[in-house]
Amino acid sequence: MTIESGTWSVEDTDIIARAVIEAPSVHDAQPWNLLLPAHAAELEERSAFSTFVDPGAFTDPGTDTLRPDRFISCGTAVANLELAIRVLGRNTHTVLFPDPDRPSLIARVESRGASVPTSSDLRLYAAISHRHSHRDAFADIPVPAECLGDIVAAGTRVPGVDIRLLASDEAPALADMLTYSAEIRRRNPHYQRELFSWTSHWQPQGNTEIVTTWSATLDDHGAAGKALITTGIPDTSALADAIDRESVLLFSAESDDPVELVRIGMATERAWLAAVDARLSASVLTHPLRIGDSAQRLAARLGMPVAPQLIMRIGY
Repeated sequence: MTIESGTWSVEDTDIIARAVIEAPSVHDAQPWNLLLPAHAAELEERSAFSTFVDPGAFTDPGTDTLRPDRFISCGTAVANLELAIRVLGRNTHTVLFPDPDRPSLIARVESRGASVPTSSDLRLYAAISHRHSHRDAFADIPVPAECLGDIVAAGTRVPGVDIRLLASDEAPALADMLTYSAEIRRRNPHYQRELFSWTSHWQPQGNTEIVTTWSATLDDHGAAGKALITTGIPDTSALADAIDRESVLLFSAESDDPVELVRIGMATERAWLAAVDARLSASVLTHPLRIGDSAQRLAARLGMPVAPQLIMRIGY
């Protein structure tokens, strides 16, 4: 973090930095740097992540398959950054990718005079420290429609982002996509742990083949050690039934341009914080949508004009 003197106090810096650090990110990697120049805050992509290529991806050689998730992750940090500055009693003006000569600069949030933070901003900011990913099945209690409406409204305040509530009769389409993606990943040993990370959301005790040792040679980025993983594929019908018992949101934008992906991240974090404020839990899934044509297949099944970029589960 880089700070210029004369604008931000030590207390201001602490509030801003904590909000950014607690933003969700792909693999908890926090692929950003926070800069605090005079009268502004900037978020830039960390160069160590901007060139990362997924070595086991089922894509063309050299394809950066984590690129969408890095931009979405940076968007969640931008949302928290805006909230932090507003609760400090300042107006904000956010510009995404403001400097063509600095392509790694994701956003600049300018501080523009004093203001009184809204009750909504105060509540969402308070929710930042309570947000966490719920990776198990939710309680079998329906989320009220009014509550879901408030969560969607919080996210769609970010322009250009569409948030779609999955209908009951659309659960089989999502289940089919998840199992389709899982079958592809199942063939690659690099991704057995990733497979568990999304199939366990709905069926933590589902169809599994448990492995208790893990070869460090399968992990290009460090020893994986011992782990409980699954190579099993959940039954599609049972998975659809489990999905139908929960509230699921699909996030999309007009394109997968970096600016649109950052906006999806901003909308995701605002919706997630609104869910936490309503005493709900949530978690997100993106990895299955990055495998082959999975996202396009789901969009075609649901009649969506563009492929979704992120799945959010919400419940008690």
